[in-house]
Amino acid sequence: MRRSFIYWPHGAILLFVALWFFSSPSLSQTPTVASRTPKYVFFFLADGGGMAQLEIARHYSSQIHNESFAIVDKIIKEGVIGVMTTHAADALSTDSAAAATALAGGCKAKVGALGVCADGTPSISAMELARRRGMRLALVTNAPIYDASPAAFVCHVPNRRDYAAIVDRYLDLEPDVLLGGGKDQFMPKNRPGSRRNDEIDMVAAFEKKGYRYVGNKPELETISRGKVLGLFSLRDMSFELDRDKNKEPSIYDMTRTTIRLLHDQNPRGFFAFIESENIDTAGHLSDIASVIHDYREFDRAVGLAYEFYRKYPRDTLIIVTSDHDTGGPGFTLALKDLTSAKGENQAVGTEEDFKKIQTIGISLQKASQILGRSPTGDAVDKLMNEQFRGFTLAPEFKEAIVKRQPISRTLFSDPTAQALGAMIANNTQAYWLTSAHTNQPVLVAALGVGAERFKGYYDNADFGKKLKALIEGKNHH
Repeated sequence: MRRSFIYWPHGAILLFVALWFFSSPSLSQTPTVASRTPKYVFFFLADGGGMAQLEIARHYSSQIHNESFAIVDKIIKEGVIGVMTTHAADALSTDSAAAATALAGGCKAKVGALGVCADGTPSISAMELARRRGMRLALVTNAPIYDASPAAFVCHVPNRRDYAAIVDRYLDLEPDVLLGGGKDQFMPKNRPGSRRNDEIDMVAAFEKKGYRYVGNKPELETISRGKVLGLFSLRDMSFELDRDKNKEPSIYDMTRTTIRLLHDQNPRGFFAFIESENIDTAGHLSDIASVIHDYREFDRAVGLAYEFYRKYPRDTLIIVTSDHDTGGPGFTLALKDLTSAKGENQAVGTEEDFKKIQTIGISLQKASQILGRSPTGDAVDKLMNEQFRGFTLAPEFKEAIVKRQPISRTLFSDPTAQALGAMIANNTQAYWLTSAHTNQPVLVAALGVGAERFKGYYDNADFGKKLKALIEGKNHH
């Protein structure tokens, strides 16, 4: 080898140049340059969706439907992957407000604070910087539109439950697209279902500023241009298992309309925040079937952004991530009962368990609503026979449902749902650690302009700094 460099020096030079070219971050195959700012930004948030939820939904899609998963098979495969820590300033496990403040504003926040750093100072967000550049803005979620995650991208309030201040901020900022639930904070106090403390009609206030208001899926699909306020439920929107697909849009439907509206005659570009809160809510209820179905619909929405990226690869950035893990779920090996720890009394999750989960036709929230606050043993038996055929309910879980008692110190948010979730776990080996948030890190998938900045292992506040620097056109190390 040494003689070849003596006799063919040009070969060595070419080899060196080739190695330098392909290892240079600014000249890689991805059409990105460190100082460039993306014109079109998609920020997808799987609220509560940790690594396990992503993998379970991906594996289910592959085994049950023989379908690919856009987040893994498109965004990660063609882009970059990062891992992000999620703790709050004052707790090892965060809430959505502190987490979204870090993601949007680049600083650690205390639990419950929106757009306010731990030292009390407001943090300008990446979305606010995008507005300064003249970019159009969208906040899209199946949570109430004033919920913590979307609000943290444009609001600065010490308490995430100051909903009136959040809605006022939206009216002042005038994002081009506002889609989600939460109509209860837009209606005057005297209207049925309102949770406002005054008689202000916020829908009318938005309409005065030129917004078109829509309240169902058919109305949403007629919108072709202009600013839109879409409120599709009083509070949270429905789980995929329960959604009326003719009346209520999914996160996929809302994303499709958002892309159409934001891209129409828009020379300055856009920043679209798109969230599935249902993944988090399902985790709080130990509802593995709803996690899967809502994550799959979220992935379909990411697929729409990928199609957009294919048309505009030199102008588009797609980020897919989560604020935290909820529930700590996972398939595992468990004992069939407590009589023995020997192999014949052990059961491990298999792909057959996905088929069992596929037979579940309602969310555990809906199941809990059916049973109500005073469930009887007969009502529980009837529910099992109608909705969970082929599943066995252990006596202690039936007792917990009838007595409305938590089944453990960590599974407590809804006694009925948690007991049914544990029942499903016993029948499928898909177990839950908690009904709350965990401190597990989450994945970051990025594709397009500036995606290379999001490689590696970092804190969520550092993620926010990277995103803000990218929007401002600055280098960030």
